[in-house]
Amino acid sequence: MSATLDRIIEETKSLTPAEQRQLRDELNRIVTAPTEPELEDQFERQLVERGLLSAVPPPITDFSPYENYKPIEVSGQPVSEMIIEERR
Repeated sequence: MSATLDRIIEETKSLTPAEQRQLRDELNRIVTAPTEPELEDQFERQLVERGLLSAVPPPITDFSPYENYKPIEVSGQPVSEMIIEERR
């Protein structure tokens, strides 16, 4: 174990039983909290259930089509400025 973990364990022993229960409850919440990918999967499932998405596309695994990507040069006013002007 690391020195930090050893110190935390020793300090935990000095807590009252009520404080130890509170610490255990908090640790259980941390350990059982969904991870970022799990939350994203849950969100995507909800979108499908509500009919906002027909299906969840599989993740992109082949990035070769994007390796030599070059943006298209355009002349004139930037689109962001056009949008701002139209909203005025």
